[in-house]
Amino acid sequence: MATRRPKVRYLREVWMKVIDPEKIQRARKRAGFTQYDLAALTRCTQATISALETGAMRGCSQDLAEALAKWLDRDVEDLFEAHPGSRMHRVTNAAGSKRQVAA
Repeated sequence: MATRRPKVRYLREVWMKVIDPEKIQRARKRAGFTQYDLAALTRCTQATISALETGAMRGCSQDLAEALAKWLDRDVEDLFEAHPGSRMHRVTNAAGSKRQVAA
């Protein structure tokens, strides 16, 4: 069975910084979602949700932040702060996989 790739993010021009990683986790649990459930709803990976909740990933794109806030029934400003001057760039490693890093 082929796995589906996560949705390509379009709003890369605005980087959103996580204010408090534990707040995302508390909101997810309060909403009754597992990390996998929330990942499916926001069309990202479970690893991304885990990284945001543990603080391993300190930022994300604006559209992912908005999707998380929508499904967690929170305002985006409660969970993230915008850094419009920072752009997201794709980085390709030797294996050819792509990830995003803040410039």
